[in-house]
Amino acid sequence: MYSVMYKMVLLMILGYTCNRITQSVVRRMLIDAGQITKNYLGKDIPNSMGIALILSTVLAISISLPFGYVIPFYDIYIIFAGILMGFVGLIDDFAGNSQSKGFKGHMKNLMHGKLTTGGLKAITGVLSAFIISVKLSDTFLNMIIYVFFISLLTNLINLTDTRPGRAVKVFFLLSFFPLLIGAASDIYYIVFGVLVAYLPMDLRAKGMLGDTGANFIGMILGITMITMTNSLLVQLLLLGTVLILNMLSEKYSFSKTIERNRFLNYIDHLGRNH
Repeated sequence: MYSVMYKMVLLMILGYTCNRITQSVVRRMLIDAGQITKNYLGKDIPNSMGIALILSTVLAISISLPFGYVIPFYDIYIIFAGILMGFVGLIDDFAGNSQSKGFKGHMKNLMHGKLTTGGLKAITGVLSAFIISVKLSDTFLNMIIYVFFISLLTNLINLTDTRPGRAVKVFFLLSFFPLLIGAASDIYYIVFGVLVAYLPMDLRAKGMLGDTGANFIGMILGITMITMTNSLLVQLLLLGTVLILNMLSEKYSFSKTIERNRFLNYIDHLGRNH
């Protein structure tokens, strides 16, 4: 047990340290490249800070390998799926448009033979989830549940990245369950440490995850949560919850809902400078 805890803490510290090294460099690169967007207050901030998260995760893995760390084989699938989703998110950050909004809008365009960057994200999300689900699931039903849950949770995390620190806070909140039962992967522990280092920058509105980062952490979180239990009932409850939330997002604004709830609004503003 102590060796597992030691490994978990070590991977978190490694992820934290790597992001402290990379995030300021990536932020400067984005500013120099003109990759700037306006946040909800109209403030110009660098977008696509998810690049730093992915770079930090890969750097942490690379540093650990010469010291005898052996990455579990299924973790390779997890990091592949996460990076792939981050990549299509990067395309959306750099080349996306706002002509179509929401899942329905993207699907409507696809039905008419028009591929938007949002549609590309949706397709890649399902394919990435399928690849990882085939590897990790035991039955056909498990695979179907995994595919839909991972895809929908990735989209849900993306939808929360509209206020400083919100997406990362949601990640940490949902992290309670897999961490409590010790069901998280090594990659997850690294990403957790990376996000601990990144959160202060996000809260100060010095950078934004962008679709690059939201897709990356959403994929990692989705895989971790759906594989943390073998209970079909729990998996179906998790799937039903994210499905309902995604459906509600088409009609209601999460930001307005949070603002109307005193407790959620307090958590949402916690740590911000404004």
